[in-house]
Amino acid sequence: MRKIVCMGRVWVLWLALVPLVQGTAERAEAASACSIEVSPLTLELQVAPGRAQTASVEIRNTGADPQHIKAYCQDWTLRPDGVAVFVPAGRLPNSASGWVLLAPMEFDLAPGASQEVRYTVRPPAEASGEARTVAIFEAEAQQFVLRGARSRVIPRMGTILYVNTGPIPTPQARVVEFSVALKGGVLVVENTGVAHVRFTGRLEIRRSGELVQASDLKGFVILPAPFNQHRLEWPQDTFADLSAGEYEVTAILDCGGPSLLGARTNLVIEQKSAK
Repeated sequence: MRKIVCMGRVWVLWLALVPLVQGTAERAEAASACSIEVSPLTLELQVAPGRAQTASVEIRNTGADPQHIKAYCQDWTLRPDGVAVFVPAGRLPNSASGWVLLAPMEFDLAPGASQEVRYTVRPPAEASGEARTVAIFEAEAQQFVLRGARSRVIPRMGTILYVNTGPIPTPQARVVEFSVALKGGVLVVENTGVAHVRFTGRLEIRRSGELVQASDLKGFVILPAPFNQHRLEWPQDTFADLSAGEYEVTAILDCGGPSLLGARTNLVIEQKSAK
């Protein structure tokens, strides 16, 4: 059984890629029209510096119309709220975009058809640690009428690649902030290691040692520095059902390491005054 490491009041404790849409139409409207599926969505590769590794991903047209697809790599990172940000290849630290060759880079897909796209990853001889990229599969621009206005969108799907060129590192992280109040709560976790970390967890609320409420936390990924923090917020109604009293609130996280990670604080709910 893994132990929870405690340091005072604060305990020491990353993507499936959805359709990416550019244009003025709302994301939900555009995503529903995207008829391209990609498998797998995430790859974690172990490749020695100076060596090459080749495999493939599958692109499938699940719609009723033929699609012309372009394949290319981009850099990406995560905002503290977990939203992915994509930029041209080679712009971000720890970019593996220049290490990856895709073939074919352009092809047509009939309705119901699929295409294997081979990727070859070749880190340079001086590579060290983890790098990442995303292989983008972009369909042709499509026209939509939304609220009476014509909009242009570009459906895109992708496969995220993490490329590790050294020994698999042990996950390392710490809690930067954990606070709760009737108006909600905030948990900020920082990745202090050199590779991405995947978290799952739960929020427990106890009164006099007895568990009164528990809920699972949505899983998230934190990248290594410099984009190495994740901010999780609880809405105002999280503690609305609790009666007056003093509670102990604990966030427990699992990042796959030898120890569970978490933070603990107190919440005092005062008796509501009678009107």
